[in-house]
Amino acid sequence: MKNIYMLLLLSLVVIQGVGQEKLSLKESRKLALEYNKKIKIADLMISENQSNVKFTFTHFLPNLSAAGSYNYFHNIDDINLSGGFLKTASSLAEAQQGNFIGDSDIYFPGFNLEMGNINYQSANVQLAQPIYMGGKVRSSYHMSKLGSELSIYNKKLQSSEVLLETDQAYWNLVSIKEKESLAQKYVDMLTTLVLDLNNAYNLEITTKNELLKAQVQLNQARLDLFKTKNVHTLSKMALCQVIGKDLKSEVVATDTSINVVENKIQADYLQKALLNRPELLMQAKQVEISKEQVKYERANYLPQMGVGASYTYTNKINSILPSSKILTVQANVTIPIFHWQERKHKLATARFRSKQKELELDRAEDIISLEVQQSYFNLQEALQQIELAKISMDQANENLELTKNSFYEELANTRELLDAQAFWQKAHSELIDSKINYKLNEIRFLKSIGKLDI
Repeated sequence: MKNIYMLLLLSLVVIQGVGQEKLSLKESRKLALEYNKKIKIADLMISENQSNVKFTFTHFLPNLSAAGSYNYFHNIDDINLSGGFLKTASSLAEAQQGNFIGDSDIYFPGFNLEMGNINYQSANVQLAQPIYMGGKVRSSYHMSKLGSELSIYNKKLQSSEVLLETDQAYWNLVSIKEKESLAQKYVDMLTTLVLDLNNAYNLEITTKNELLKAQVQLNQARLDLFKTKNVHTLSKMALCQVIGKDLKSEVVATDTSINVVENKIQADYLQKALLNRPELLMQAKQVEISKEQVKYERANYLPQMGVGASYTYTNKINSILPSSKILTVQANVTIPIFHWQERKHKLATARFRSKQKELELDRAEDIISLEVQQSYFNLQEALQQIELAKISMDQANENLELTKNSFYEELANTRELLDAQAFWQKAHSELIDSKINYKLNEIRFLKSIGKLDI
């Protein structure tokens, strides 16, 4: 019978494990990056800008085009002109006035032109090559390349934000699991005390009042454990939402506790942040694009030159027109002269916009420098908080051990032991909080210096 119970227990453990999916931090990050819509949009923006670079490059190349037409005219009336002697004028003055009233001895035989159905076809092939467009083509190409680089930095920015969100969700899940284990230990501790006090009460060694104090504390601890389990469930759902899994999925973090490892921070972290932050890199590219825009507008003052060739063919139209083949070679130059200072105003607008982008970059550098410094201080404070929490935990452990011994030697009362146990539970909880606080501040610091990557 004992063996049957063991088999049933083992089966339950196996069934519970089958539905669970263990995830490491690296796996969670990978899933989040694959699922997140912002990353997919950033990838599409990269593809779009790469296509735009190829598109603008084609403006350097010759443009070959062809056109053709076909016209059908149905049953056109014939053209008839009767013959006769041509009219003449009696003098030059009358001829100049258009007075033709006399008959000449010149005979016009007339003609009859049959039209009927007419099929008219033509074809044209053109080749055009820009020689000099004032720098517009080159500026457009440079701007498209800068836009492509900017989209890459945008993906880096979106990835760092997704990784920050994923790390926060993952480590929150780990910390809540630790707190759930702590709450369970606290419930077990109080349960043992209540049993001991109940036995003592039955033996009339202690009073009902002392037993009730412990039972009230146990009830509160059980309620706190229930709340912690609910928070643990919500934490799993939050991680599932970030990594793109069903909210009811049973995910388990492979990390069972938060291990704090102090990483050495180099003295030039602020300078590295200004070089690595994707926001600043994107802003710098926008400044470069605005300068290229100034060059583009300045090209409106310059002449534009191009060459081209065309070949045109038309078919024979009955007996009216013969077929024709025409080859044309051309060169054209366009020189802007005057249009009410339109070019001047457009160039001034581009220059003002470029200056705005430079000032925005300077402002962004100041804001990010302050953010990085604040993140550094928060990280140092979180490390100090851990050290103090460890001291408090050691003191709470010692205090609980001493109070417990005194209680069972009847040198301390139930309230003193309950207070020692509560202090023990609070000290351990604060240590968990300090560790998760350090972990989250470490992640934020890495993101602030542009070093949060998979």
